[in-house]
Amino acid sequence: MMIRIRGFGITKMENSRDWLTLDNAAKIYPATSTEKSPAVFRLKATLSKPIKLAKLQQALERVLSRCPYFQVYLKRGFFWYYLQRHNNIPKIKLLKPIPNLSLLRKDKISHLLQVSVRENKIAIDFSHIITDGNGAVRFLITLVYEYLKSYGIKIERDNGILNLEQKPETDEYEDAHRKFFKGGISKPENFSPAFHLPGKPLKQQKFTVITGKMQVTQMLDSARKKNVTLTEFLTALYLSCLIQIYEDEVRKGRKPKRTMIRLEVPVNMRQFYKSRTMRNFSLYVSPEIDPKLGKYSFAELLKRVHHSMQMQIDSKELSRQISRNVGAELNPMVRILPLFLKDLHLSWLYSRLCENVYSGVLSNMGKVSVPEEMTPFIESFRVLLYPNRVMKKSCSIISYRNDLHITFCSCIENRELERLFFTKISDMGIPVKVTEE
Repeated sequence: MMIRIRGFGITKMENSRDWLTLDNAAKIYPATSTEKSPAVFRLKATLSKPIKLAKLQQALERVLSRCPYFQVYLKRGFFWYYLQRHNNIPKIKLLKPIPNLSLLRKDKISHLLQVSVRENKIAIDFSHIITDGNGAVRFLITLVYEYLKSYGIKIERDNGILNLEQKPETDEYEDAHRKFFKGGISKPENFSPAFHLPGKPLKQQKFTVITGKMQVTQMLDSARKKNVTLTEFLTALYLSCLIQIYEDEVRKGRKPKRTMIRLEVPVNMRQFYKSRTMRNFSLYVSPEIDPKLGKYSFAELLKRVHHSMQMQIDSKELSRQISRNVGAELNPMVRILPLFLKDLHLSWLYSRLCENVYSGVLSNMGKVSVPEEMTPFIESFRVLLYPNRVMKKSCSIISYRNDLHITFCSCIENRELERLFFTKISDMGIPVKVTEE
């Protein structure tokens, strides 16, 4: 017997737990996630004092009970994967430099998020199956808020913090891609394969993590002087580093087969569509440069990146991606395929539309804001985005107060990209403190 509860959106089946369908963006990850390409990201907060594990575990139990859409594990159906409500709350673990890459274990009851602690640091590893950066930030801030409240600290809760006294509303766990889908829209253009970084895979470990810390105000001043946004400025900087590596390869006689240099830059769709979803609601813009056309000065790169991203970061243009992605999911021929065939199809699509067509990814989570009463207790935030086996490196950015943290995660030995990137910032007269985990 199946019962649909109106207004809650989660189907209950007799003698079983609550379950929830995957959102449109999440559907590709079970088919494509591996230990080498885990589709996992880490969000970390450093507090001003050592963390009491017992109190944080109690806070986690309260917050996850309020967020049943995160207290789930992946299950395999005949036609689709789905999320099953977990009976237990995950136990907090000892924080390790490299995150838990085995969050996704198909057909096993494993949580899709993991909280870890060491001294004054809290880290949460999220599978992209359950959320994107926006949902992750709200979850972490809510967890820290509940933890600080347990000490009797009075904090005025703002809109970014979930109210644990209220039940989750339907729009909090909606599939926003489906909600704002419009049929009959032309699909976005397909991209040609892109240049990929050379380099040998790491042997002793799976990933290296290198972070540069600098002042937000100095970086913003540099961007504003060029009449571009900070994301555009950093995107152009990233492209300039990739061009230099490409040119070095050519000089060494290793002519790359692919010349187009293209970045994947996530866009938070909540700025265009009214949605409070805690699940995935991000799309991508794709600034690109063809080095075969000639030399580019940094000013020229900034100009091209600025105009390209301004044209692409548009609700009408981005709606074409929603139309393509959701339209494929709703295709009757796709819907009737058994899951093992869907897995093969989605793996092929991911390779063709994601891995092969991008040289790298740059994700700017933006500025993290918390209630004023919380700021003395939080020193910093960091985000780590794990690279896939083809792009090999990822760049993730987050700011808090006047600190900007830019983190590169790499699965190859070569660190030339990181060296070039932070050297170029330093050469602009902006002090950079580089650390490695």
